[in-house]
Amino acid sequence: MNRTEYMAALRRALSVLPEEERASALRYYEEYFDDAGPENEQKVISDLGAPETVAAQILADYREVSAVPPANGKAAQPPKRGWRGINPWLLLVLVLLAIPVGIPLAGVLVGLIATVFGIALSVILVAAVFIIVVPLCLLAGGVVLCGFSFVLWGAPASAITTLGCGLSLFALGILVSLLMIKLCTLFVPPLFRLLVAVIRWPIDKIRNRSRKPGGEIK
Repeated sequence: MNRTEYMAALRRALSVLPEEERASALRYYEEYFDDAGPENEQKVISDLGAPETVAAQILADYREVSAVPPANGKAAQPPKRGWRGINPWLLLVLVLLAIPVGIPLAGVLVGLIATVFGIALSVILVAAVFIIVVPLCLLAGGVVLCGFSFVLWGAPASAITTLGCGLSLFALGILVSLLMIKLCTLFVPPLFRLLVAVIRWPIDKIRNRSRKPGGEIK
């Protein structure tokens, strides 16, 4: 079951509700799916449970609220929706108790990210030096030898040999340059994506954990 099927089943199960209340309940769950993101769609469905169960809870809450007599002649207010989460004071105590543990863990996490980033940066710099310096040295060596060969035309054999070596180095520099460009196009994007994934992994874990439902709908 995907999101569309889930919402359609929930809409059918809530068909006995007034239109305004049904639209309000459906809008709430649409926003919940939007906040979780498409990648967590199945997890949200698993956490919420069957649409019939969710609908039964909403209907029960609506009947309970509707059964309360109106006060001062005013119409009964529509059922309010909210999360029955953890008590705020208990949450505050847990946060205060977690600070001594959370700060060192945050330091370890930051250090780990910095270490990974430093290693990746070092590898990139070394690769960049190798990719740039080696082809440039070959090309420069070829140009120097070709130029130097013109000085040796008093000895034609030496001049031709030097010119041949210079042309060979220049051609080798071009080949190495092309090879380095090809290697960069093959390996640099995957390495960059891997670095981004490593950095984003703890952030995504924290974000997904914070999106877990904390309770039931009132």
